[in-house]
Amino acid sequence: MADPSPYPGVPRWVKVLGIIAIALVVFVLSVLVAGVGGPHGPGRHLSPGDAGHPRWELLVLLAILVIAGVALNWSGRWPLWPQTARGWPAMTMTPGLRKFVLTAHVASSVATLGAVAGFLALSIAGLASQSAGMVRAAYLSMELTAWFVILPLLLASLLTGLVQSLGTPWGLFRHYWALVKLLVTVLVTVVLLLQMEGISHMAAVASETTLSSADLPGLRRSIRTHAAGGLLALLLPVVLSIYKPRGMTRHGWRRQQDEALGSGRRS
Repeated sequence: MADPSPYPGVPRWVKVLGIIAIALVVFVLSVLVAGVGGPHGPGRHLSPGDAGHPRWELLVLLAILVIAGVALNWSGRWPLWPQTARGWPAMTMTPGLRKFVLTAHVASSVATLGAVAGFLALSIAGLASQSAGMVRAAYLSMELTAWFVILPLLLASLLTGLVQSLGTPWGLFRHYWALVKLLVTVLVTVVLLLQMEGISHMAAVASETTLSSADLPGLRRSIRTHAAGGLLALLLPVVLSIYKPRGMTRHGWRRQQDEALGSGRRS
């Protein structure tokens, strides 16, 4: 019997993305530590009387969705999931159901891009417009868009992506492109949840007073910057879904070797 081939290692594109991610993390930490450009983060732009409670219930919901998807995809002995002879979860999704989930995933992902692009346009208008009515309408619209359009679409994209991983050979941890998609979507969702407090505060201020260009400039620029960063980050999962670059994780490689070994024994 031939020895299993060695793991080929991490592909170059993953290493490049990792270096970029580390550089961004170092930059953000340096800004937070040095205080360059003023304070950042949820609640730091608010006065003590305006600071609300973080939306921890949404973070808990997001964590439950991710943990459920990980458990269903990773575990070889999920009690309520059909098993194959090798003990791995069986691919039981019918072609019709698989297409439906794929359609929902693509639609929610693309719609999220459009919603974030519209949110970015509103943030630029709220920051640059000289019309008090335009500024008020922009920030009120941004709060509604964030809560009732972007956040539901992001959660739908995350959930349908997890479900889709259960019914296709790509899996969730087998291929780097699928794993990077998951991490980017989770990161964008968490950042959005952390920014909700500032977005709601801006909408409340805009509804009660007339904003000038000198009012809350840090928070307004922060919202615009995060919207632009979120739009760029959400483009990455779309590109990965289309090109599906090669590269298996060590877990995926071992599982492929186990399946090949099982097929050889049966034959």
